[in-house]
Amino acid sequence: MNQAGLSSDTVNVMMSSISSSSRGQYQSALNRWEVFCSTNNCSPFTSDIKIVLDFLTSLYKHQLGYSALNTTRSALSLILGPIDGFTVGTHPLVSRFLKAVGRLRPPKPKYNSTWDVNSVLNLFRGWPNNSELSLRALSQKLVGLLALVTAQRVQTLHAIKLSSMKFSENKIEIFISSNIKTSKPGGAQPCLLLVKYLSEEKLCVVDTVNEYLLRTSVYRKHDQLLLSFESPYSTITTQTISRWLKMLLNEANVDVSMYKAHSFRHASTSKAYQAGVSADVIFAAAGWSRNSLTFAKFYNKKIDDKFAFADSVLARPVNKV
Repeated sequence: MNQAGLSSDTVNVMMSSISSSSRGQYQSALNRWEVFCSTNNCSPFTSDIKIVLDFLTSLYKHQLGYSALNTTRSALSLILGPIDGFTVGTHPLVSRFLKAVGRLRPPKPKYNSTWDVNSVLNLFRGWPNNSELSLRALSQKLVGLLALVTAQRVQTLHAIKLSSMKFSENKIEIFISSNIKTSKPGGAQPCLLLVKYLSEEKLCVVDTVNEYLLRTSVYRKHDQLLLSFESPYSTITTQTISRWLKMLLNEANVDVSMYKAHSFRHASTSKAYQAGVSADVIFAAAGWSRNSLTFAKFYNKKIDDKFAFADSVLARPVNKV
């Protein structure tokens, strides 16, 4: 961007098009680029395809994988001008290089398997009723149930605000107004649906939300739903939510050296799929694009029930004879 002669104000506005997490990843890649250019006596704003490819090759030799190199390609596109009429990211030689890396060192899925949702649900079944739980336990239970029945990212759970929650007798609708990973101009924002779970009161997310709001009402000063369970009871970060989810996994005897907070999303959608919930319902609940045509085409079982996802996640497993 700087090479284009843009003002710092313009650059700052344009940088807002990138999420904070992506900016952090880009900064790491650009730091490596700056060191490489300093070592090789070249300008970090050079538009020489050979130097760019030499840089990517050096990263590859240092065992960086496809994902890191692809992030680097995007980061370089921000600061370098066109090369041979192409942006760095779309230059044929760079595209060819990344394609080769994808074959030589293909990206690996974070999880090859997932944990059983009942590990956490059984933990909740063994806890006292909501009214008897400490605020700490109630807060962690709420986060755990929200993560399971909505299959949303931690970022989305963090964005839940009281002013965007609509309460009715047996359900709660939550409209996410903040910018999140999937937000885009003209695109629909997530609307989470929490439905009262009558089969097991201890697993009812609606009851848990109501109890949480009752307990936090005496000191609540913030619109954000999730607050610290200790004085001064301020708003919490996404890192805190992730830590609470990991603590639940640990208490449920799930291997936390392998599974992190994001694995709640994998576990709940896997259970829903195994329970026969259609791909359309799972995609809608988790906020995924319907571009996964292979999954939608071959595994869609056409269950027309908007409450099917949450119910399937919470249901006890059927004993096979």
